Amino acid sequence: MEDGLLPNLDDINKKAFCIPYNPIDTGEQTRQQEHPFPTSPYKGRDFAGGQDLRFVAYRAAWTKCLERMKSIIHELHEPSSKAVVQEVKASYHNVLPGLPYPELPVVTVINPAFGSTFLNRVTVELEDDEQSLGSGLVTKSHVTHLYATDFTNLQTGIRSMIAGFVEKSDILDHVKRKPSTSLANYDIKYLVAWYKALVQSAHSDNGLPPNLVVVLHDFEQFDPLVMQDIFYICSTQATQLPIIFLLSLSSPSPNYMHDTYPRSTMTLLRIRNFIIPSGIRILQEILLKTFFDVDFEPNVMIGPAALEYLVDYFTRYNSSTDAVLTILQLTHLKHFSSDPLAAVVQTTPPTDVLSLPGSFEFLDALIARLSLQTQPTSEVDAWSSQTLSSVVTAVDQARTEFYKQARNLRIGFGVMLQIQGLLEKQGHKGLGWSSNPDKSDGFCLAMIDVLRGNLAGDVKLLGVLTRKLRLDELLSLLEELHSYFHDMPTRIRSQEKEQEARTHIIYLRSRLSSDSENTSSTSEIAKRLSEWLTTYLTSKLTLLEGDFWDVWYTGESPFPSELLNPSNRASLLAGLLRPHDYSESLMQRPGTVPEAKSLWELPDTSILFKRYLDSGKMINVYDWFESFQSVLETQRTQLKALDGRAQSQSPRKRGRSKATQQQPVEILEDEEKWKIQVQARFIRAMHELDYLGFIKHTGRKADHVLRTVFDIDDAE
Repeated sequence: MEDGLLPNLDDINKKAFCIPYNPIDTGEQTRQQEHPFPTSPYKGRDFAGGQDLRFVAYRAAWTKCLERMKSIIHELHEPSSKAVVQEVKASYHNVLPGLPYPELPVVTVINPAFGSTFLNRVTVELEDDEQSLGSGLVTKSHVTHLYATDFTNLQTGIRSMIAGFVEKSDILDHVKRKPSTSLANYDIKYLVAWYKALVQSAHSDNGLPPNLVVVLHDFEQFDPLVMQDIFYICSTQATQLPIIFLLSLSSPSPNYMHDTYPRSTMTLLRIRNFIIPSGIRILQEILLKTFFDVDFEPNVMIGPAALEYLVDYFTRYNSSTDAVLTILQLTHLKHFSSDPLAAVVQTTPPTDVLSLPGSFEFLDALIARLSLQTQPTSEVDAWSSQTLSSVVTAVDQARTEFYKQARNLRIGFGVMLQIQGLLEKQGHKGLGWSSNPDKSDGFCLAMIDVLRGNLAGDVKLLGVLTRKLRLDELLSLLEELHSYFHDMPTRIRSQEKEQEARTHIIYLRSRLSSDSENTSSTSEIAKRLSEWLTTYLTSKLTLLEGDFWDVWYTGESPFPSELLNPSNRASLLAGLLRPHDYSESLMQRPGTVPEAKSLWELPDTSILFKRYLDSGKMINVYDWFESFQSVLETQRTQLKALDGRAQSQSPRKRGRSKATQQQPVEILEDEEKWKIQVQARFIRAMHELDYLGFIKHTGRKADHVLRTVFDIDDAE
């Protein structure tokens, strides 16, 4: 495994780690490299090279979607990141005069949604030389990222902070240090000396001395007692060492520092709080501008089932952008790996590929899915009535038609958003859901309803509300709709339906302006606008159907939640209770149910775990060892019997063979060595259970341990 792929096992924020299987056999590695994509359950209708083609289509679709979402996320946190960077850079240059002692700048960022993405963006801007404070003054910051595991105690915390700055620079490489006269690597004076050398080597006329920024991730996990001493030590050197602490908090309350740290510590700090946008608004912006925006057209449209799971998971479990990206990526991965027809998402294979013998099953599936005007009477007729070029043309036409339907759906939903937003500004209640994310999460549910075709009632209600608008409200509505159609991309605005809609809106607006004093004319125009909106939205908000609709649309396909939230406890217990179910047996026929294994046939850890389940809340280690030893004695006896039976069935030869001259090692083994081996196997198995968290040591009885897992139904 490459170093870049090694999981960080010290990360206390993760509950499980994925260690990919790395086979030793080079032949298996070659086969995996040839087929990097999961095998489809419908591989019977796949064609040669289909996996590679679907993998290329998946990467293109997901990369396009990911780049769009990254730009949206960047737009959401850009104002906050600029404010944080400006505050950090000006922390030692806009100091309030007249203070009795210098304060230590602390910037707290309440960042539950963007996670490490926001902090990485802030770090890049802090280390940028072109960021200035105005008046031509440029300052650069040196940044180090630290976690709770780096501050287990005071000495370790100071050492980690100093090493985070010193190791990134080569200023002290040419200095010859003597251990007897050098400062300790956990002495704050050592960092002061390094900073002075840094300032002297990087001095410039148009720049300011650099700041030292310490980014503390998940600050709630840090020990407050240790951090009190850290803050005090750094505050004593604030005049010589411009240290700034950037704290990442997940608590929604901005008063965490005041509630956790005493007054004596708070008086040393100058705290500035920044609350980053979070909540359902983040999810709404990502979904709206990725899948329901006329300016962007994804290769694959996400269905209502996946969106419903995403909204539920985001609102109930994990409200971070990383969770959104993970769920959408798994949705793309499942879509392209499940159906071989997903190979035509981006482009259709050429005729020379479809004409190969290995593509006949795939070609047969394409022909069977085509909606033909003349239905053939048999499969032979279906093949004879189609040519390869006509099949390719039909698939390309189906792709174009689906993207056209999806584009019309986005346009219609955008018109509804414009009307709903204007009604809310004018004080009307409007529809049952609000376009304002701060009020409710109904907007995300409206996206799900529009994909399922459940907005027919809302369309009729919008028509009724439009008919009751006053003159000034009608003018505002027509202005909003005209701006919406005018700001569309040229390729969409130039279409016939959109040109007709824009012309109709201009006509109604000009007539309403000319007959503004005529009440009956205003009512007539409101009626015509209402009827036109109802007809227009009904024609746009249709279900995404047609030939091969499931190739470019996930539909009601459920999200594979087991990939995102695996049941670690159930899998661990099943592996300990039935370990042979997770290994392949060459003697077992495919499709047959494996026979139940005896206790002595299980691995040592499973044997000890079985005895673990037979005990009470507190386990006597010696009794546990005796029960384990009895099973190993049975195992030893059974293996001797199997070995003797194998020797008796072997053909006899003349003369004394080596097998009769040398007894098996297990039979001639000394009993003392056997006891030592049993003890070693017991200790190893018990340590594995201890590492997995099944036992807990107690200080009351040294020869007893406590059980931590109870109520296991499937123990047999």
